[in-house]
Amino acid sequence: MSTPKTETASIPNPLASFDPLAMWTASQQAFARMMTEGYGHYAALENQMIARANAAVATWAQLTQEAIAYGAQLSAEARKLGLDAATKLRA
Repeated sequence: MSTPKTETASIPNPLASFDPLAMWTASQQAFARMMTEGYGHYAALENQMIARANAAVATWAQLTQEAIAYGAQLSAEARKLGLDAATKLRA
């Protein structure tokens, strides 16, 4: 007695087309591209930070110069008022 043949459905193997070397190469290229783009973006941000720091230092320097000039003006006014008060006391 012979056993009847049954047809089995052919199930495709999902790993049949998997190429680990191609996957490695593609991931390395993507990583290199990401690093290159990231480096350029980082360099641009660094340049902006340096420009802002220089602007802040220039502003602080200007404010300091103005504060020194204002202090000198107040000192001159105080000397003048003191001299005027001393002159009135003698008279």
